[in-house]
Amino acid sequence: MKKLIVGITAPGSVILIAGQLRYFKDLGYETYLMAPNHQRVTDYCLKEGCIHLPVDLEREIAPIKDLKALYQVIKHLRKVKPDVVNFGTPKVSLLGMIAAKLLGVKNRIYTCRGFRFEHETGMKKAILVGMEKITARFAHKIICISNSVRDLGIINGIFSAEKSLVIHKGSSNGIDLNRFDPKQVNVGDTADLRKQLGYTDTHFVFGFVGRLIDRKGIKELYEAFSQLYSNNDKLKLLIVGPAEESQISDLSLINNMQQHPGILLVGTQSNVPLYLSVMDVFCLPAWWEGFGNVSVQAAAMGLPVIATDVTGSKDAVCKDYNGVLISPKSVQELTNAMQFLIDNPEMREKFGQNGLSWAQNFNSHTIWNGMHELYQKR
Repeated sequence: MKKLIVGITAPGSVILIAGQLRYFKDLGYETYLMAPNHQRVTDYCLKEGCIHLPVDLEREIAPIKDLKALYQVIKHLRKVKPDVVNFGTPKVSLLGMIAAKLLGVKNRIYTCRGFRFEHETGMKKAILVGMEKITARFAHKIICISNSVRDLGIINGIFSAEKSLVIHKGSSNGIDLNRFDPKQVNVGDTADLRKQLGYTDTHFVFGFVGRLIDRKGIKELYEAFSQLYSNNDKLKLLIVGPAEESQISDLSLINNMQQHPGILLVGTQSNVPLYLSVMDVFCLPAWWEGFGNVSVQAAAMGLPVIATDVTGSKDAVCKDYNGVLISPKSVQELTNAMQFLIDNPEMREKFGQNGLSWAQNFNSHTIWNGMHELYQKR
């Protein structure tokens, strides 16, 4: 029986590996999750049938704490003696790859979910690039979750084309197409939610799902929607997800959104497909992504998508097939794209129908099967 350790830095990242360790356990692997102590991690391990290996990890650079965490990682690896490790967020990947290399773990996978350095400058960028290079050097294989992330890594000398790959068309964990299926959402539940939210049949609903942070383009979305709303008060903007104040440069933006008569912030929701079902158009104007999972989830629910022509995001939308790609940080292009889809119901219908087939490329089992093949090779 092969022993597999998967690692994440932040407890919230369990959402990025939902179903994955249960899948490998069912294949006969002995499965472990290396992650901080947190209720979300405990719940994940209970649900997926894996063993928790607790490590105290800081997302940001913290030399003393990082050395202590490295010691914890080494202790876990010595005890478990894994056949395969797959670490998938920057801090745990750096420490995990160093430890796994030192201890002679043969199958060392780094799942590269994007690069934090992409929009940094100066010394911080240099440090982040250096960390990525060390992680990649000690990995024996790098899974990039999108083709544009792989291209960026190769261009910046992080890793070679020979050492890196994308499984099928990308994404870190695939999409649960049984969950994100419009047929699985009860029509009555959608009607009830619309009523609860105060939406009538005359309202046109734009939607966003994700963390409210600068790089997701929330400021641009607020400004574009406000422009459109000033001429059409039948428009609505439904925002699903938590506000992370540490990553919002101007906190008055959240207050402005809360006060806007056309915008509704509903926070984190467990039934995301239900909330997608009340939307007419999905928007993700991110500055960069590793891979825009939520854009595929929206497509799977039959929604036309507006996204950005940037790293990661552009891989999740098929341009002019199931959605529109715009330049990042462009309020005008976003406004134009939103107005275009308001004015063209036949295009919304076409994009929505095409999205149903586009999403089939990202079935979770396709991604997990690709991982399984890698795990068997050493």
